Amino acid sequence: MILLAALMIGTGIVFIVRPRYVRHSSSEDGTNNDQITARWIGYSLIMMSCLFLIMATLQSLDQASHYIGH
Repeated sequence: MILLAALMIGTGIVFIVRPRYVRHSSSEDGTNNDQITARWIGYSLIMMSCLFLIMATLQSLDQASHYIGH
């Protein structure tokens, strides 16, 4: 579970800080929609993995509070 979250966070960071020197010939004005989209994907992956870790923690705490015969 932690490995999956770390993988998602790492992938999100790669999408956010990917090399800036990659430019398409269609973007002469400096704004690149592909970079903006990649940042959104990166931020989304990081937020989803944080929510995944929070839910996993809550689930493990809830499972620890219940026992047989409850």
